[in-house]
Amino acid sequence: MLSVSTPALEQLHSSLSASTSDDKCFRIVPKDTATLTLKYTEIESGDTTFDFNGRTVLALPRELEPYCADKNLEVNDDGGLVLN
Repeated sequence: MLSVSTPALEQLHSSLSASTSDDKCFRIVPKDTATLTLKYTEIESGDTTFDFNGRTVLALPRELEPYCADKNLEVNDDGGLVLN
């Protein structure tokens, strides 16, 4: 299962703090055939979700779970999110 660090959850939560829509969060989606990205969108049925401070901040589509099973979403030294 995807592991998400507390600093990554905090950063996602902070980015969502201005949003008034609780049914939207960041969702991991394919950018192209070899790259994933985050998209601000609605949670879809079957997504695995990650919460911080009572709010869903990240969703992982079921079809990407095998790819992300041994990955970690963290904040790098430059303050950006990285999936290792």
